[in-house]
Amino acid sequence: MASAKLVQISKDIDAARCNGNWAAIPELARRYKKYNSEGIILEQTILAEASLSQLCQSARQQQQQQTIDYQEKALRMATLEARLDPEQVRSIQQQLRNVIQLPDQDDTFALQKEFAIIVLTRSHFECGEYEQAIELVNKLSFTKDQVSQGYGLVLFLQARIIKAISYELSGDMNHAIETYEGVESLVAEYPNTKYKLWIEWAEMALYRAVLLGLTNKESVDVSSLLGFIRQYQRIVNTQANNWRIDKRMVLTRHAIQFVSNSYRTGQYVPPGGLSEDDHEICRQSFIAELSQLHAIYEKMLYMQVPMPRAGQVNQPVLDFVNQLMADFELMGTTTQDLRGLREVLDRAAQRTFNSPSITRHLYNTLYRLGEYDEAEYALRSYLHLVDLISYDWTETHKNGDALAIDRDGISMTIPTARPDLPEDNAHDESDCIGDIKNVESEQVTDMLQVLITAIRMYCNDLAKSVDAVEMAEIAKELYQKNKTKIPISIAAYLHRAIGVAYGLLGCQTFDPEVRPIYHEKALSYLKQSLEIDNQAWETYYQLALQQAEMHDIGQAIQSITHALQTNPSHLPSWHLLTLIVSCPIQGDFKQALKTCEIGLQQVELKDDYDEAEQFILFQMTHTWLLYALNGPEAALTSSGTLFSSYGKIAVVPEASQSSGQEMIISGSFGNLSDLQGQKKNRGRSSSSATTATGILKENGSRSHDLSTASIRTGRARSASNLASKAPSLGPSTGLLSVPDNGSTGSKHHHGLHLFGSRSTSHKPKGTESPQGSVNGNMSAQSLSAMPYDSKANNSVSSFQSVAPSVMSGQSILQPSYIPMKPTKRAILRKQRSERILSDLWLLTAQQFIKLGKLDEARKAVGEAERVDWTHNPMVWCVLGQLLLAGKKDIEEAQAAFDKALVIDPHHVMSRLELAKSYLLLDNNQMAEGLLDSLTKSNGWDCAEAWFLLGEICKNTDRLERTKACLFYALELESTAPIQPFSILPRFI
Repeated sequence: MASAKLVQISKDIDAARCNGNWAAIPELARRYKKYNSEGIILEQTILAEASLSQLCQSARQQQQQQTIDYQEKALRMATLEARLDPEQVRSIQQQLRNVIQLPDQDDTFALQKEFAIIVLTRSHFECGEYEQAIELVNKLSFTKDQVSQGYGLVLFLQARIIKAISYELSGDMNHAIETYEGVESLVAEYPNTKYKLWIEWAEMALYRAVLLGLTNKESVDVSSLLGFIRQYQRIVNTQANNWRIDKRMVLTRHAIQFVSNSYRTGQYVPPGGLSEDDHEICRQSFIAELSQLHAIYEKMLYMQVPMPRAGQVNQPVLDFVNQLMADFELMGTTTQDLRGLREVLDRAAQRTFNSPSITRHLYNTLYRLGEYDEAEYALRSYLHLVDLISYDWTETHKNGDALAIDRDGISMTIPTARPDLPEDNAHDESDCIGDIKNVESEQVTDMLQVLITAIRMYCNDLAKSVDAVEMAEIAKELYQKNKTKIPISIAAYLHRAIGVAYGLLGCQTFDPEVRPIYHEKALSYLKQSLEIDNQAWETYYQLALQQAEMHDIGQAIQSITHALQTNPSHLPSWHLLTLIVSCPIQGDFKQALKTCEIGLQQVELKDDYDEAEQFILFQMTHTWLLYALNGPEAALTSSGTLFSSYGKIAVVPEASQSSGQEMIISGSFGNLSDLQGQKKNRGRSSSSATTATGILKENGSRSHDLSTASIRTGRARSASNLASKAPSLGPSTGLLSVPDNGSTGSKHHHGLHLFGSRSTSHKPKGTESPQGSVNGNMSAQSLSAMPYDSKANNSVSSFQSVAPSVMSGQSILQPSYIPMKPTKRAILRKQRSERILSDLWLLTAQQFIKLGKLDEARKAVGEAERVDWTHNPMVWCVLGQLLLAGKKDIEEAQAAFDKALVIDPHHVMSRLELAKSYLLLDNNQMAEGLLDSLTKSNGWDCAEAWFLLGEICKNTDRLERTKACLFYALELESTAPIQPFSILPRFI
């Protein structure tokens, strides 16, 4: 039996060999021989191995003085460490052969001799004698079961690796790949082995296996190559970040490209144990794997690249970001992912000097995230970097006449159009506009895409027509200078965007002289877009919308029909067709109702917020058509469906926690409830469950399943919980709902309330949950700005719940913090959702007014006030109509109209109703002043305003003016839809 000291020495020898501590081997061999006189085989083997390893280390150190260009050689040849001169190892080889030939009659030392053969094999391998190495390995007879741990296991792996590399360098690729697969299986079988030499040999083999697979894709299965990549990353991730960093960066960069391409082509294979047939699991594993590879590469990249100097291009950083942006669409588009992507771009910006491409990606990310304010800053920075705008333009472009108003009633300076370049003067600029500053190349198509996205943002999201036209003019000039190099699809898209921008400017311009010019420009650009590409159904939709707004109903029908023939599932196209057919010039409302019902059946809703919003607006049009055909009773019956559908667009969670942002209106009018409180006690307008529901229930409404628990009061009040009992909403009902912040009480502001009992109500202290608190750690608050955000299959991190991690490490798209402030998009969506719910109650109130049920109408107006009393002027406008219908004091109604105009000074309906109230008081002078101002501004297409103005002129014997007003009113009335075209999306 071996002594304890000998056992300890044997362990020390094994540990020294496993960790490559060859300097300690001579002394350990001496002691081993001292305590074990029969241990000559092991003694001579380890001494020979130590000498061989020290020779190799010496050669490696000399090689390190000449830096290996891994980037250049990566896919042409896998760089191998310097080979030894065969003469250097002759004595070592002879020493090993002598050991192997020692007599051993009962095979006591058979395993040790096998180990000696492996060391001899390595000596031939290090000299480049690969045929001899293969021959020796094939003679080995011991199995893996005999060496399950320690240096014996390392030697077993080493033998396989030598065999694989020798086959590769001998040109036998099939046997090489087969042997590499065996190496990968062996490494995977011992995932917790941390021996230094195990890791070094495994890294060398897997590195070569990956590069061999990338250069011989026809010979290697995708699953095998993915296995090589995964094992390589798992092995190297156990080491320090800078360990063999050059090789790791090369392999990781190519691995990212391969994994991405394999998924795009449908060849991706998830890690072992995951089903290849389950598409969702496959997608989740891909997202986790690729995002972690990007994170690994980014960490190593920033360890290598220096901080930039002025004018310096860090091309590796730009290449990394471009690859990540290309992969992002495959990896997920949740708000959380977008926040993580934004942090990646911020880090990249610190490693580049005023990079246009980084700024472009940042702008696109901020836009998709819904951070419109920051997106505008990024947009201006980008345009400066590529010299599309100057600082002088930034200072002076707002100078001029303020002849337009935005949706908030703020006056805007109309832009100055840039002159068109004549065909003979148009010239092609360099493909690389970035050459202007000699920083980096930025393609013209990339800049046009940014400008088109900016037009979309200003038209759809911010409704800033002036800014949209400014971007359109910049894009037009850039296109005209480079038109021969612009693809047809982009050229058509650009002209469509320019047309949309001018169309919006025409709608927001109140100057009667320039408004027709903008509409004609819009029409011209849209027709040019069709000339470039007459197959784009989107252009036909935009053309139809523009023609409808210009009251060319006949042409609009032809255009929208063409769009629907190409894409019959587009909901706004059906809505537009319904509105066009509802114009009196087209006949009656029956055809419009039929068209509406066909459209509602044709469209299949997806988990998309904007589409759900358009769907409920389409349903509201359906209700108005029922009212026009069958009266208010039929419209009330349809209201239940509207309230149920509202659950799909209930208050967006991201914006639900914003507080203190509401506008508080007070002033000379004070609180209107004070005026009403002196006339009549409105305490009956309770917000109890039965009262709110009973308004519709007693009139045969299908909304009998509503409850006031599902309609919150104050600013947090919404119908997001209505969907909980609406069977049509399905499982996605709660995607945009917000947990109630308290079961009792509601948040109110003093000043602009319809009923005094609400203006003095307070929320009880302590009713807010910690999760719902603005100051709390509610991570979900800022995440779900889109309906699909709460789905696990779109989250990069959700893969952890599906399968074990492919490799250790955090996803690159995992944000480091979640901002508490909601995005601008979330705020705007919240406002729109509240406006829609408020309009639903006002629609109900208007039907009650038509039926003469004024008490029910008052309750409905009260519900509308609870939802949106600071942003919706129609609340006060309908209240004024209600007061007039009840033959109340006209001055009280006028006070309501004035309140509406405090919210929106340009609100057409409130100005019209205020003028009508002055007519009731026989104050024609005030009425005429209001109507004249209205028809010269954004109420230019209000037929009733022109009619009343004509009546006033008739009463004052101005016959020519009367005739002009009445004829124009008749023309407008014949082309007026049942709902305004402005409820449709401006830019699709």
